[in-house]
Amino acid sequence: MQKVGRNDPCPCGSGRKYKACCGLYHAGIQYPDTVERMIRSRFTAYAIGDVNYLWRTTHPDNEARAGKTEADFKRETLHYCKKVDFTRLVIHETESEDERGIARGTLTAWYRVAGQPEDSLTERSEFVRVDGRLLYLTGVQVDVQAGDAPQGADD
Repeated sequence: MQKVGRNDPCPCGSGRKYKACCGLYHAGIQYPDTVERMIRSRFTAYAIGDVNYLWRTTHPDNEARAGKTEADFKRETLHYCKKVDFTRLVIHETESEDERGIARGTLTAWYRVAGQPEDSLTERSEFVRVDGRLLYLTGVQVDVQAGDAPQGADD
């Protein structure tokens, strides 16, 4: 788990300082209004162990949250964050909400677990708006096609 100061580079890879990037969302000053911003802010929350933010941005029907108390979710998520060092994020694509209200994004997150080489996970995430705010609904692992180019920061 990373320790990030307000003036440090944001772990999401945007090139901005944490306080002017994901820190705004984690502190509750702003709420991410795009899929890309939500992916970046959740990646950073995992990287720094901000389980309060992860709880707030995870849909109640998500399998990691469904049927759990807030305390159980946070305890389990913090344990995971302490074991996994998230090192890099690439967002391959994002899609606006469809006719069912589902927005999507494909990302690759690189990470390290103590004693193991760096590895990555590519996920196709789904988000849905509740009371006007995007929430992480679900994600499935996918293979990235050789031609998929990473998407740059949206701000």
